[in-house]
Amino acid sequence: MKYDPAKIPPMWRYCFNKDCPKCGNCLRFQSGLELPQDHKWGYAIFPHALQDGRCAFYRPDEKVRLATGFVVDGNPLMTGIFVKMRRVLTGYLGGHGTYYLYRNGKKWLSPKKQSDIETLIRKHGYNGDVIFGQYKNDYDFT
Repeated sequence: MKYDPAKIPPMWRYCFNKDCPKCGNCLRFQSGLELPQDHKWGYAIFPHALQDGRCAFYRPDEKVRLATGFVVDGNPLMTGIFVKMRRVLTGYLGGHGTYYLYRNGKKWLSPKKQSDIETLIRKHGYNGDVIFGQYKNDYDFT
């Protein structure tokens, strides 16, 4: 089995559109092919999500660099910026509980979320390196 079922969140949206031109390289479609036999229902992408050969839910079937925890280059200024930014980051990440799961390394950030966080922090005046606590290469089931 290519994908570890324990790493796929219960809210993951699978795709079963075998007519999609990208299904051979789509994480949503390929992971759907490996669903365990006891998996009887769940979330899915509907076939009409494919419009003009493009799907907004397409996710490449490749490992990416996921990150967790918010760390910076040792600059104490960053602590002050995070205090100011907590409300913005909390809103972006989906609430206080979710913010702390990411902040404390319990939940992994996709490359897009990493980039968005960096953009938000820079927008508020921090120009140093934004470094996360841990990184790993894995499939982006976030």
